[in-house]
Amino acid sequence: MTLCRKPAVSFFDKYSLVIPPKLIWHQDGIPGQRVFFISDKKETVVVSFEEGMKPMDMTPDTDKSVPTVSYQCCKGGKYIHQKRNTAGNMAYSYFHIELEDEDGKQHCLAGQIVVDKGYQWTDGVEPILMELLEGIAVCKTKGGGSD
Repeated sequence: MTLCRKPAVSFFDKYSLVIPPKLIWHQDGIPGQRVFFISDKKETVVVSFEEGMKPMDMTPDTDKSVPTVSYQCCKGGKYIHQKRNTAGNMAYSYFHIELEDEDGKQHCLAGQIVVDKGYQWTDGVEPILMELLEGIAVCKTKGGGSD
């Protein structure tokens, strides 16, 4: 049993996330292959996390001729790094969040953000990701340690 902050949503039996009121969420898949989705109600912006995904599994095109931009932010002891291509109207971006559990152990959660055509990227970490960064935590297991 995993104990998470309320009214947070637990996902992957490891993380908890306070979902801002303007966002919706769902989780799909079987244990070990689950995907956790968060989006605005119109689904113009969809954030997803795949269970077991590593930051290096989700990297933009490494072709040196394709320009990329990278943003990072540290807030409340949590770190986020976002990277995306700047060529054309790219509809996705990758990111990872680093955070500590109550025992000081580091955890890394990789994800991607997919947007509708015409979405205007910001110059910095996307606002939806900053909202999620504030509300994410590693759950505490019943035995006192972390998953």
